[in-house]
Amino acid sequence: MKNKIIVLMMALMIVGLMAGSAAASDWEAVGGLSITTVTLDQWNAKVDSVNEVLSAEGSPLLIDSTNKEEMDNIDKVPMFFIGAEKEINDKWSTEFRYEYIFGTVEGSADVTYDLTAVGGSAGTSKHEAELDVKMHGLAALAKYQINNNWSTRGGIGFYNGTKTKKVSGPVFVAKGVADDNEYDLDAISYRLGVGYERSFAQNWSFNGNIDYLLNFRR
Repeated sequence: MKNKIIVLMMALMIVGLMAGSAAASDWEAVGGLSITTVTLDQWNAKVDSVNEVLSAEGSPLLIDSTNKEEMDNIDKVPMFFIGAEKEINDKWSTEFRYEYIFGTVEGSADVTYDLTAVGGSAGTSKHEAELDVKMHGLAALAKYQINNNWSTRGGIGFYNGTKTKKVSGPVFVAKGVADDNEYDLDAISYRLGVGYERSFAQNWSFNGNIDYLLNFRR
């Protein structure tokens, strides 16, 4: 883990130097915020199990729930990126960038329960849960300019981060999932996308990109 962190920090320094010196070289600084689709099936299975408690379903220990706010599955997360892009020729360009992917889902409910069958108590109490994902990564992309407006691109990204679980409530305790946990998260993404750019005023242009992550593994 320490080696991964050192390598990532060194790579981030390189990207930062590239972006900082872009004005004085052939490299152009790039950055922005986008919404990224991810596949975290195993983590979303944990979300579903938490929602069973919050909705008082799936167990004879659960009787009812009120003031319920279930957790959403983690399928789209914000992504901040910064890096540098260089034109190879009039059609091709390459881009290296640092990406920070993050997202948090929360849920809560007043759950009525009867844990006497497993040596617990019965009553109604507040149950809360929070699942959090934070990932740092480096991506290398290549872009092909189809015409003045349209382009296509693809690339690969390497990520390292954490998934954090925080829950509270007697039913979570009885199910053995009440302890706060932090898990290491490693991922590789293969992406393919299309972009559209159009100038509408001097020094201003509209940019839109749609990227598909072909693989995003835990």
